[in-house]
Amino acid sequence: MFRILLLLSVGKLLCADVSKKQLEVLQTVRDVARTISDNQGETYENTLSAICLTESSGGVHILGDVKKGTDITKASLGALQIQLATAKHIAKLTPSLNHLLKLSDTKLATLLLTDVKTSTKIAAHLLVRLKHSRKKYFNMVSGYNGGYSNAPYYKRVKKNLNLVYKLVKKNLLQ
Repeated sequence: MFRILLLLSVGKLLCADVSKKQLEVLQTVRDVARTISDNQGETYENTLSAICLTESSGGVHILGDVKKGTDITKASLGALQIQLATAKHIAKLTPSLNHLLKLSDTKLATLLLTDVKTSTKIAAHLLVRLKHSRKKYFNMVSGYNGGYSNAPYYKRVKKNLNLVYKLVKKNLLQ
């Protein structure tokens, strides 16, 4: 009985630690992700929400991989921590995103930092491409972080996926 009460109270704390702004970002990620499916018709709104929590704490930390002297073009940007090279690559392969190729690096970086919808479109198309090429969910999720097999990253995403499920169950996310 004590374990059940402890688990319930921890679950409430986890959900309580997610701010209104984070919930708004996560809901935007979910809404956009639902519009982009793989060749089996599957969408990845739960996975992308968990990746968003893993990469930026739900939009809290939108500038990543920056060390002193690092060029902004090498940084991971936005709620889904997308690098410019990745955004351009996905834009080349995705007709609906080709317009991004016309933007300067500065404008594209600004867009990634400020527009969750655009970042999510890129991330969702990347995830679908990873799913098609890698087949297994583990390898798809690992690939989002730049590796083929990345167990530590996968475990963090899975932990955040459990949080996403709790937020959906509590109707904090749709």
